[in-house]
Amino acid sequence: MELNIKKEFGFLAGFAKLIGSEVVNGMLTIPEDKGNGYLRGFRLDNSISMIVSNYEFNDDLFTKRFGSENSLKRILFSFNSIFPDPNSKIKNAKNDLPSLQVFKGKLNIETFYPNKTKFKSIFIGIDSDMLVNLLGSNGDNAIFKKITGSEQPILFEESVSPKIQEVALEIIETDVPDTLADFFFKIKAEELICLTLKELFKRENPTLHVLNEIDVQKIYEVRDAILNEIHVPPVIKNLASQIGMSESKFKRLFKQIFGSSFFSYYQKFRMKEATRLLKENKMSVSEVGYSLGFSNLSHFSKVFEEHNGMKPKAFQKNR
Repeated sequence: MELNIKKEFGFLAGFAKLIGSEVVNGMLTIPEDKGNGYLRGFRLDNSISMIVSNYEFNDDLFTKRFGSENSLKRILFSFNSIFPDPNSKIKNAKNDLPSLQVFKGKLNIETFYPNKTKFKSIFIGIDSDMLVNLLGSNGDNAIFKKITGSEQPILFEESVSPKIQEVALEIIETDVPDTLADFFFKIKAEELICLTLKELFKRENPTLHVLNEIDVQKIYEVRDAILNEIHVPPVIKNLASQIGMSESKFKRLFKQIFGSSFFSYYQKFRMKEATRLLKENKMSVSEVGYSLGFSNLSHFSKVFEEHNGMKPKAFQKNR
C-alpha cells in the first residue's frame, strides 16, 4: 500500500479514501480486512491541529511525505511509538523506540514500513506565528529562534522523556466530556509542545547546515543500521563512506538532527540495551558486556555507570 502525504489538513479524508473507509466525527477506524486500530483528528483552532494514531496494517506500507508550499510557516511535532505496547515481543527494534521529531520546510521523505508495523503516535502542527505568541518575551532562546525563524528546512530528533509519555497517555486514556474535549486536547497539545521545547533548549546553540531529503534519508539509514546491530561497534569513517558522504559532513548533520555526536548517540542506546538485558536477568554481566561488543569488561562497567549511575552488577542486583 502506498500513502502520499501532500498536506496536513485533509489527511484523514485522503487516508480514508485509500483504505476504503470514512471519517466519522474526526475518527477513522481501520477496516478489519486492512488491519486494526484508529486515527483521530483534531482541529483545535485555526492555527493548531493534532492527529492521534494507534493502528497497524496487515500489508506493507510505503509512505511519501511531501513538503507543502507553506512548510516554512508551519512547525510539525511528531511523537513516534509514544504509546507502550504490552503485546510487543520486540523490545529493541528501531520502530519501537519512542522518539520525537520537530521539522518544517520542504523535505520530501520516503519511508517503508513492513506489515504489522504498529503506529502509535501523535502528530501536532502549529503556525510559527502562534508559537511565537505563546512564548511571548520568553521566546529569546537561540534554538527557538531557529525553529520559528529559519528560512531553510529544519529537522531535530530527541528521545521521549517520561513526562512526555505521561501526557501522551493522558490524551488517549482520559475520559473527557464532549463539552470540554476541544479545551482539554488543546491544552495537552500545547503541553507536549512545551515539553519538547524544554528538551531542545538543552542543546547548545547549533549551527544550521542546509538539509535536503537525500542527506536526511542517508543519515537515517545509518542510524537505523546501527540500532539494528547495536552489538557491532560502528566505525564512522566506514559508515560515511557507505552512504557516499564525507566523514565531516556526516558528523555535522548527525549532530544537527539528533543533538549529540554519533558515538554518544550510539553509546546511549547501547546502554539502554544493556539495561534491558540486565533487567531480564537471563545473562550475566560479563555475557551482556561481550554481547554488546565490549572486549574490556572494566570499560563496559565504567560506561554503564556513567549512563545509569551505578555499576552493572549493582543494577542487576537491585533491579
